[in-house]
Amino acid sequence: MIFEGHTVRVRDLKGMRYLVRLLAEPDREYHVLDLVAAETGRASRVDSGQVANLPHSALGDAGEILDARAKDAYRRRIAEFDDDIEQARTIGDAERLAQADAERDFLVRELARAFGLGGRGRRAASASERARAAVTRSVRQAMTKIGEHHPTLGEHLSHTIRTGTYCAYHPDPRAPAGWQF
Repeated sequence: MIFEGHTVRVRDLKGMRYLVRLLAEPDREYHVLDLVAAETGRASRVDSGQVANLPHSALGDAGEILDARAKDAYRRRIAEFDDDIEQARTIGDAERLAQADAERDFLVRELARAFGLGGRGRRAASASERARAAVTRSVRQAMTKIGEHHPTLGEHLSHTIRTGTYCAYHPDPRAPAGWQF
């Protein structure tokens, strides 16, 4: 890969192949299941066959990670922590404040795992969710390796590569990058 006249050679990683696909078509969004299918050579089965006309969400999952009752219970518990934190501040109880704050932070981190962008609930045992996590991890590892050899390119990629259920390379139109693979 050549960027700004500097050649970067990195061993063949799955994430590198995902990056090459994204870089080859700037601004095109790829669903992670399409990236995985192309990588594993199963694109023909996905494109023509039993699942050809199904949306990616129809591949099955175990439902939302949190149902409505659980979300309500978590909201109530966070409100209780907020009350505890306010009371501890009012009476100057630093130990109680620290404990309530730590418990609230833990709960908020756990809740964050159950929600995606825009507050949409993530689904458990979803093929799409598993692919999202795997593709994101692979792409981030590849970008780290690239950054070790070419910091400017690593920085460029960290600002222009978007991962998630849909992945894309969104270069700055004011500073187009000239790529050679």
